[in-house]
Amino acid sequence: MTISRWKRVTMSAVLAVGVAVGSLAAATPAQAQGGFKGKVIAKNGLVVRTAPSTHAGSAGSVAQGTTISIDCKVTGTRVDGNTLWYELSNGNGWVSARYVDNIGAAPDRCPAEATEYGVGQTTTGLTMRTGPTTADTVQGALPSGTKVKVTCYVNSQNVGGERQWYLLDNGSWVSAAYVTRIPAEPSNWVPCT
Repeated sequence: MTISRWKRVTMSAVLAVGVAVGSLAAATPAQAQGGFKGKVIAKNGLVVRTAPSTHAGSAGSVAQGTTISIDCKVTGTRVDGNTLWYELSNGNGWVSARYVDNIGAAPDRCPAEATEYGVGQTTTGLTMRTGPTTADTVQGALPSGTKVKVTCYVNSQNVGGERQWYLLDNGSWVSAAYVTRIPAEPSNWVPCT
């Protein structure tokens, strides 16, 4: 079971206060609220996507000037030179960082607390992409039998009956349909949240 980012930050703050007798544990206002903040700067509003790709389905939109709460960031489809995407704290999707001005600190990488990777092996020659859809730009290829390190996964385009896409440690995405998980601790296979 994964502990939410808000609970991790809150528990960390409580522990820090308890340990540092006579001193205050300072957290930024965004972190104290369980996330990071950003302001939408897109003139016509910003489309929220179901995955970190301009090719993923729409999950709504956010008007220009709206302050949004952000959990973390991953690499995805390049938008006007920017490859970062922010996951919304409400769990309703992803927005391109290109059209968000950070308020305070920039968000951490997803997953923020990852110290280990899931390990998998390709079952066929596999294309690496800039985002989690087959419409995203090709970044290279992996031969069959290649071991890969998986940072996290998202649900996106269905490929061969599989909706999960893996974010590799090199910043590229591959469909889970062509990767077999190598036995590892279950905690190493985590969603990008």
